[in-house]
Amino acid sequence: MNSVDKQWTFVLRLLTLLFMLGGIIWLLQSISWLVALLLVSILIVYIFYPMLVYLKKRFRISHGLATALVFLTFLLFCAVTVSLLIPVIYFEATELAENFPHYVERFQNYLYWISQQLIVLDVEAEVREYLISLSDNLYQGVEYLAEASLSLIGGAVDIFIVLFLVYFLLSDFHTIRNQLIDIVPLKRRPLAEELLEIIDNNVGAFIRGSLIRCIIVGVITGIMLYIVGMPYAFLLGIVAGLFNFILYIGPYIAAVPAVLLSFSPLTPSPLFIILIYVVIQILDGLFLAPVVLGRIVNLKPITIIVAILAGGTLAGLLGMVLAVPVAGIIKNILKLIKRGPAYHGDLTG
Repeated sequence: MNSVDKQWTFVLRLLTLLFMLGGIIWLLQSISWLVALLLVSILIVYIFYPMLVYLKKRFRISHGLATALVFLTFLLFCAVTVSLLIPVIYFEATELAENFPHYVERFQNYLYWISQQLIVLDVEAEVREYLISLSDNLYQGVEYLAEASLSLIGGAVDIFIVLFLVYFLLSDFHTIRNQLIDIVPLKRRPLAEELLEIIDNNVGAFIRGSLIRCIIVGVITGIMLYIVGMPYAFLLGIVAGLFNFILYIGPYIAAVPAVLLSFSPLTPSPLFIILIYVVIQILDGLFLAPVVLGRIVNLKPITIIVAILAGGTLAGLLGMVLAVPVAGIIKNILKLIKRGPAYHGDLTG
């Protein structure tokens, strides 16, 4: 084969690869809702699968019975959580919706006072207009939350799909893992096993550790806000716990509703509320994260922030949650490549 034929062969292979990648991306976008449900199901399985392994080893029961027990535990956990949280959330959310015009009015007054001070200081008109219109953006945010709530209510079918996927993934998780390894050529199987172990360690440990962190942070935040007399403390604690899944960025997002509400009369000072959130995040950063996440978050802060922003751009909230374990997986794969003989051969060559 002459050099021209080799060049055309390379071009054809490259075009074929690009078309295949384009087709895969198009397919994933077409079924993005199913991909999202599958990812959520996998994350739930990573949380409960160690329990299944423990039951089989400790009590020597069959795989089917262990799967059934773990799945029933998951259903019981969901039922207890919903029965405890939903009534309180509904009560506080309804009360917040009823009092929301009052809070907006108070916030508008603060914005008007700030705009008047800016006029005295001769600040640019664009900044004053932005501050004055900020309260209107609050209404748009509430409308967005209302639409999101309706979407959640209409997602009952998705919940049943997730339950279905969780059960069968729990049952076949080990089998699927072995089948993926069997696809790889025999000489490359040790490498494939090491790659799967990297994925298991990063995703599983991060999700389980983050769940523990979020529960602790949410409970502490709710209790602290309740002690200082902050309204809707329980709801704000849940918000703090949920957003704590997103490292570095999430806690600041969770603090925004509490700070806005603190501008109302009969509530603690905004500075005091900010201090509470800062103290809780310091405790989280110094104690909780190192203990429950360990080496999983052994990434530079700038790496985590860039990964979270990229994940949010590509896959929304779910992408922001998965950004850190994916970054950890990439880091460990790069370490694996550097340990390989091909890497050192390139250096010596």
